Amino acid sequence: MPIQLKNLSPMLITCFLAGLVLAVLAPFGTHSFALPYRLLYWIGLCLAGGIGAGLADLIAYILKREFAPWPRALLQSITATILVTSVILIMTKYAYGMLNFMQTLNVLMYVWVISATISAVGALMNSKKSDTKNSTSQRAALYERLPPHLRSSEIYALAAEDHYVRIITSKGDELVLMRLSDAIKETTPLIGISPHRSYWVAEKGVKKVGKSDLTLHTEQNIPISRNGMKLVREAGWV
Repeated sequence: MPIQLKNLSPMLITCFLAGLVLAVLAPFGTHSFALPYRLLYWIGLCLAGGIGAGLADLIAYILKREFAPWPRALLQSITATILVTSVILIMTKYAYGMLNFMQTLNVLMYVWVISATISAVGALMNSKKSDTKNSTSQRAALYERLPPHLRSSEIYALAAEDHYVRIITSKGDELVLMRLSDAIKETTPLIGISPHRSYWVAEKGVKKVGKSDLTLHTEQNIPISRNGMKLVREAGWV
């Protein structure tokens, strides 16, 4: 279910603290309110906004749909606006009496602008987190075995050396204690082949292909076996 209990508590706490701060600052003329009413007013509005935004996920769950960040933000702004405006109307009626139609429309517009802005910021942050997560998930696991100064490099090739694997990158080499077969598994999603049983080469690492070997961009030569040449041709490297 999109609405997760583990995400509910932080949201409620954040809304409560935001309401507490606003009650102390007393913006928009609320300094004339008594402190208890000010606390009730601002904390209530902030909680209503948070819960209202959460209703968007409930709607998505009921409809069995998963909205993209920006449509979700629009829906959040609408559900938050409805709930917050309802709370404002109820509290205003209790303190001053019922608002007329134009006053109600003005409140609705002001609340929607604020809700839309907050939802848009949230969508932007979630989009960035999603991009970062996708970027991380698409990165070859083998990078985690490299020292920090090589993790921003391109992996060009792997070479078996006894019980070690030499990881050849655009910025240097590193020996790692592991089997070549296991290292090759950790190159996903990089595209490459094994031109020789003791090597694996990434497509982006190849500078040129000769009759019996290939040259990396680092000018290192990798041998090509008879079966390896078939793989090289099938990969379209020649």
